[in-house]
Amino acid sequence: SQLLMGAGSPQDGSTATNITDDLTVHMIGGNVDGNTVFEVQDKGRTMYLKNMLSTVGLEGWTMPPQIYEAEDATISNAPVRNNTPSATGGSYVEAHYGDESSYVEWNVNAPSSGKYLISLRYANDNSPRPLSVFVNTTQDILPQEIIRQPANPNPTIPFNNIASNPDAGSMPLKRCEGDCDNDDQCGDGLFCMQNNAYESVPGCNDTQTNAWDYCVDINDFDYGFTLLPTGGWSGDWHYSEPLEVDLAAGKNTIRVQLPPLYTAGPNIDHLKVEGLPKSTSASSFRNPPHFMSLIPDYYPGGLGEQNLRDAQYETDAVLDHYFYQDNVAPFMCIRIMQRFSFSNPSPRYVASCVEAFRTGLYTSGSVIFGSGEYGSLEAMAASILLDKEATEGAISSDPSYGSLREPILKLTHLMRSMDYQTSIPTTKDGAPMQTTYNVKLWKIDEKIGQGPYEFPTVFSYFLPEYVPDSGPNLSANLASPESMIATMPNVVNLLNGMFSMIKYGLSDCKNGFSTYPGYSSCTDNGVYERSYGHLFYEPIGVDDYEKASDLALLLTAGRLSEDNLNTIVNACSSEPDQPSTNRCMQQLIVTTGEFHSTNRITQSGEDRVTETGVGDSTEPYKAIVYFNLSGGLDSYNMLAPHTCTPIDVYGRYRTIRGKREISAEEIVEGVGLPLERLLEIPANNPNQPCTSFGIHENLPALKNLYDNGKLNFIANAGLLAKPVTVDNYRGETPVQLFAHNAMTVEAMREDLAKEFTGTGIGGRMADVLTQAGIPANLFSIDGQQVVLTGEPGQGPSPFILSSSGLSAFNANPSITNMDDVIKALNNETTTDSGFHAETWSSKLSVSLAKQELLKEEIDATVVTTTFPSGSTADEFEMVTRIMQTREARRSKRDIFFVQDGGYDTHSNVDASLINNFSRINGVIQAFVDELVVLGLWESTVVVQFSEFARTLDPNTGEGTDHAWGGQHFMFGGAVNGGHVLGRYPSDFEQGDPERLALSRGRMIPTTPWDAMWKGTAEWFGIPATGPEMDKVLPMHRNFPQDILYNETVLFGSPSSTSAPTLPTPPTLSPSSSKAPTSPTAASSPVKVPNVQEGLFD
Repeated sequence: SQLLMGAGSPQDGSTATNITDDLTVHMIGGNVDGNTVFEVQDKGRTMYLKNMLSTVGLEGWTMPPQIYEAEDATISNAPVRNNTPSATGGSYVEAHYGDESSYVEWNVNAPSSGKYLISLRYANDNSPRPLSVFVNTTQDILPQEIIRQPANPNPTIPFNNIASNPDAGSMPLKRCEGDCDNDDQCGDGLFCMQNNAYESVPGCNDTQTNAWDYCVDINDFDYGFTLLPTGGWSGDWHYSEPLEVDLAAGKNTIRVQLPPLYTAGPNIDHLKVEGLPKSTSASSFRNPPHFMSLIPDYYPGGLGEQNLRDAQYETDAVLDHYFYQDNVAPFMCIRIMQRFSFSNPSPRYVASCVEAFRTGLYTSGSVIFGSGEYGSLEAMAASILLDKEATEGAISSDPSYGSLREPILKLTHLMRSMDYQTSIPTTKDGAPMQTTYNVKLWKIDEKIGQGPYEFPTVFSYFLPEYVPDSGPNLSANLASPESMIATMPNVVNLLNGMFSMIKYGLSDCKNGFSTYPGYSSCTDNGVYERSYGHLFYEPIGVDDYEKASDLALLLTAGRLSEDNLNTIVNACSSEPDQPSTNRCMQQLIVTTGEFHSTNRITQSGEDRVTETGVGDSTEPYKAIVYFNLSGGLDSYNMLAPHTCTPIDVYGRYRTIRGKREISAEEIVEGVGLPLERLLEIPANNPNQPCTSFGIHENLPALKNLYDNGKLNFIANAGLLAKPVTVDNYRGETPVQLFAHNAMTVEAMREDLAKEFTGTGIGGRMADVLTQAGIPANLFSIDGQQVVLTGEPGQGPSPFILSSSGLSAFNANPSITNMDDVIKALNNETTTDSGFHAETWSSKLSVSLAKQELLKEEIDATVVTTTFPSGSTADEFEMVTRIMQTREARRSKRDIFFVQDGGYDTHSNVDASLINNFSRINGVIQAFVDELVVLGLWESTVVVQFSEFARTLDPNTGEGTDHAWGGQHFMFGGAVNGGHVLGRYPSDFEQGDPERLALSRGRMIPTTPWDAMWKGTAEWFGIPATGPEMDKVLPMHRNFPQDILYNETVLFGSPSSTSAPTLPTPPTLSPSSSKAPTSPTAASSPVKVPNVQEGLFD
């Protein structure tokens, strides 16, 4: 195994020894030890590899595998051929035509006496072929023929010469029967042995027919090697089963030879000799074993440094490493506990589960659960479900106990507890219908935010660490994962669907969960005549109170408070009959916090006050659209280097992106973009290493905006807490780098020190504006997003809409004052009431208030531009509709969140980006066109982000992996565009002069997200200095102010596309200010602030 890890450079005082053109060893004192550095050339790159200390217990080898080429051995009566490149040494020995005098004999050196394994790499087109094996035949030591003892030998039987062409009735042929032509004519487990004349047929005796072929059992071959067919003579090479032999210390000979009477053998490539593993105590190695070689293997047969066996070893090793990693047990325990309704399990509870997972045992009373093996799920489940935190009733009085329930579980709970059954009405109009149906929940994930097998991302429906944007969970910083999808459209759709289920059965009625069954109308009469099935349960009790108590027992596990129970009974008492009363009570119960959480509640008796974020101001309207490209955008293919002197940055880009020359006729392009696939733009920034860059060919809308001075790129930007170097970035960047969930959330928060816990940059901007008397609203068109979360009571809470707009809430109420009753059931609670129930009630109240405010206005809007099809286009179109409601909302500042997915390109990055960029290009163009029509182009800025960039060095699947710094863009009518801001890297390899490159082209950002946000926040109305900007961007104080762009750099007057000239910072090289000759942009070059020389030294 290769025990190597990355090193910076050779050790001082080492001596270089050149091993091959691609490998140099730097040793101190001539010894290979912990100071040795291996210098490897690969794809034009120099890699330094060094041993690093760790301890691993392994079985020792007597001798590592050694290869002995057949063409270098002593050969008798067999020619050497070199007609195929697939032979490891370029040649092989052809024993296909020979006799018992044909052999190959190798000289083999063994480090010590003992047992060794030998195997042959051979090719054999058809029929098993035996070879005799002799060890030390030419020495004074007694020659030994090595015979492999058959595992299950058969008794020897006579030949059965059936016919030269046996008829179908004789098929399949049995052992020792002939004449066969191929293996298919022999019975199961038998092979057709192709004979020349009268060759020996193992397991058979008596009289055979000349040149007939017979069916044989491989278990009857007792030669040293019995070589099965490989399917070809010169291109299909296989290894034989290893054969155990005894070797003496020092020189030995190993001969393989055709047995007597055989006139045909296999073709032989090489002999492999390796020592048997021997038991040893735990050994110390300088790195965990790395089975796969770091040296690529370009041979067609894949038989060099990299092979399938090592890949299997490596896969097993890494799976074991993951499975036995210390974090697995607590990770699994917390995640499973959350799914069992414990959102914030205590440390003691988690520790108990961890112990059960690791030991494989859990004891409850006198019963022991588990297998006693690490990772026992039985023990883990028992530790969760039987612990006192899960079983003792008193703990439920803790307000932080329990969880909000998942939407799909609430729906299935309603259907199961209320006895849903498929039932097609017998009285219906239309043609006869099938009367048996499975439950048909049509596009349920789009309606309630969750559906079976419809995960929106690999991270499921919500993040396990998510803290809601309001309520006691936010104040206490307690997780409530399920509240992440408790958005306005999901809440409204869930209640509408459950109301429909209760009143009309499973159908499409009034935003129901299913489809139109093809008959009847929606009537709340207890007949369910337009449904696939309905709820059959009839509550037990002598009066409405008892019946309501029975329903509450089944729907809330008895948690429904006495106050809410009486409110429900009183509200439904005026219904004309008992079935109507029951349906009314069912509907009201499923709106309560007790149904939607596992908490009990205590109401304070006060009405809930819900703010809607409206106000008045003379400020002009402005909007920010936060455009997130989810998954980690490969932004080095969005904006690539083009014309660069004196440093050939483009050439370096192509090299690290995988371009290499295999031969004069074969060039591997890698994942980098050729010049002809780039839309060239001038840098308009003398501090860039290139005079021009190239936009991806499928983003012409960005080029058009750039050329017209309305779009800027910011190069090598990313999430930073402060300027860092390759030496201190881990300690000075308190975030889980390269992880989707952590980087996504923290990029939206922009507050790594957590000065304003749980908030996002958009929410904090709205807080500051609200406190300054400027009305602001927040909108997400793609679910709950932390970027829009502000401090409680400081500003507006976000509107959460779907891309299709808003559905009417409770369009056909069962009782006249039903909405008021629902609000009363979710009124203010006391401080010791259940946190998760309060989170539901708070979100429901806000959702209903905002629903009422927005729906009528949005429905009246008109969009004149035709947007492309697709969810992202729908989101941007909805943004233009919401903007049209600004006057009705009396809003002067809006912040929108929209998202496009599919950028986690671990494979086929080029094809993925072509598809993704083609999609968003049309969306961006349509959005700009509609803003112009609405007269809002000058009032809107779009800022694009992605959680991180990707490795410049591709993986083996033509994809790229998680990285850090990359490019992003901003555009709008007021933007002073046409510039590539920031500083594009000029070198992508580790050890680069600026010390920005980590492994595989992971770049440390030189420009923080704060740089673009600073000027954008100023344009939006945040004072440039003081506590307001410190709240919006709490980390901006950690950076030199001349690397943060102010409003005058990023924005100009509506008629201007250039910014005031700023002091010129140090440039990357004297010639980097050379202006491009082509193309030109609408804006003139501008001197922009950049990272100071030496800042990252």
